Amino acid sequence: MSRGRLRHAPRLALGQIRYQLLLLVRNPLGFFLALVVPLLLVLCLNLLTPGSVTADNGVPYAEFLTPAIGTFCLLNACYVNTITGLVLAREQGILKRLRGTPLPMWTYLFGRLGSAFVTGATALAVLVAVGVAFFGVTIDSATIGYVAGVASLAMCCFFLLGVAVSTLVPSAETALPVAYGTMLPLAFISDVFFSSAHAPQWLHDLASALPVAPVARAMEDTFRPDTHGWPMSGGAMLVMLGWALGAAVTAALLFRWSPGPWRRDHRAPRWHPRHSATVTATTPPRP
Repeated sequence: MSRGRLRHAPRLALGQIRYQLLLLVRNPLGFFLALVVPLLLVLCLNLLTPGSVTADNGVPYAEFLTPAIGTFCLLNACYVNTITGLVLAREQGILKRLRGTPLPMWTYLFGRLGSAFVTGATALAVLVAVGVAFFGVTIDSATIGYVAGVASLAMCCFFLLGVAVSTLVPSAETALPVAYGTMLPLAFISDVFFSSAHAPQWLHDLASALPVAPVARAMEDTFRPDTHGWPMSGGAMLVMLGWALGAAVTAALLFRWSPGPWRRDHRAPRWHPRHSATVTATTPPRP
């Protein structure tokens, strides 16, 4: 990178973050998935559950549900929105046109990552504020830094996974089904919607080897009063870093800036009288 481009790199990166945030605000679906759906889940599940109910780990249900759905917020903002946004931009030719401009390509992906960070952090903050204000959720001020650290690690990992999965999605129409089809099964076995304390051991071990469960369990531990340190174990950290590294390598090898060949139009040419006359004149009559 030249010295001039290096000097303007921070401004270009911030401009891309602003641009991606504007696109998200103008896209009701992305905003709805990132903030409204998790907020509705928290409100409905808390209102339908008596206050005396506790989760399997003994904490009040609201204190289990708020950080658990917070993980769901981060998945929507950094995984689902990344897949749908990248596939749509690729299939509409936006990425191909951007690559032909002087804009460094890393700034585009950095803008996507920054937009996902802002969206995920905002959705998580709103969710926690609603839980504290209306459902008696308590969080120690000393653990807020741990929440921010776990959320930052999760957003980086989920974003890289979204970029990697977007390389395998063939069309914009299948982006959202693929995103939710891969995310929801992981969420159900990873302590996001309910505790998996009574799940079979093999299912618990499987979830622990996947990237969602370590985040959900660490987020839930930060809301427990007996947590006085970093809530994620070394093994869980290695799982997250391994998935992030694998996703980064996959994205680097398979990322495409142009629409795939399956998007080309293979329809037969339209019939035209001139073409018909030419064929009639040049085709010998049958005996």
